[in-house]
Amino acid sequence: KDAVNAINKLVSIDKVSAIIGEVCSGATLAAAPIAERNKVVMISSSSTSPKITKSGVYIFRTVPSDALQGDFGAKYVYSKGHRKLAILFSNEEYGMGFAKVLTKSFAKAGGKIVAKEKFKRDSTDLRTQLTKIKSSSPDSIYIISNSPPSAVAALKQIKELGIRSALFGSEGLKSDAVSKGSAGSGEGLVVTSVSSGTTFFTERHKKAYGKAPGPFAAQAYDALKAISVAVSKGARSGSEIKTMLSGISFDGASGRIKFDSNGDVSGNYDIFILKGASFVPSK
Repeated sequence: KDAVNAINKLVSIDKVSAIIGEVCSGATLAAAPIAERNKVVMISSSSTSPKITKSGVYIFRTVPSDALQGDFGAKYVYSKGHRKLAILFSNEEYGMGFAKVLTKSFAKAGGKIVAKEKFKRDSTDLRTQLTKIKSSSPDSIYIISNSPPSAVAALKQIKELGIRSALFGSEGLKSDAVSKGSAGSGEGLVVTSVSSGTTFFTERHKKAYGKAPGPFAAQAYDALKAISVAVSKGARSGSEIKTMLSGISFDGASGRIKFDSNGDVSGNYDIFILKGASFVPSK
């Protein structure tokens, strides 16, 4: 609802030609038809639902679809010797889309999904779902969430319930709120994440702001860069920017940016492990 109100204002009152956003997949999918109808380009740096691929010719993103990350995550878990995977996911477009691909890819690799439990975004009582997961005796659990409170609750309650499974998570778990908030409960958690940025981008960010870039910062930089490139080549209207974006490519903060016919990009993934109160790159 808020995303719809916001894009209507941007289109009708501010008369914009391009928009960076939305952040979460559900909001992007709600706003996309309005952008499409008004011929306004919309580029998301963090909405990963596979449904966005077919949401319109004016809809682009600088973050890869979960159709790619779900497959990467499934293969990675399987490569670590795990064969009985349980999935705990948020009941929203992001969580459902990721879980669907993860389920299909893990089974295709030769593993078995022994439990799938969903929860409402920001829920902090996940004991019912986790008790069901425990009863399925998984050797691994994949947590899919963009909500730090839910992720922290899941990690703490997994430990409280004595579940000994290996822990994996989506990029939404890679934040200081989770690493510090879990207070040691998530030790060893492995997170698959889209690129956190090139070394050059990371160093420049640290110099400018005194800290490393946060989640999707590199992708957001590339979203603005893409629009900037289109405008520098003479594009002004939404339709002109859309046409120009379809043909540009450049080395961005998150890697090589080149949009396919659906406005999507391919992407590389990084792996991080929670040690103490920090996520460190996996070697």
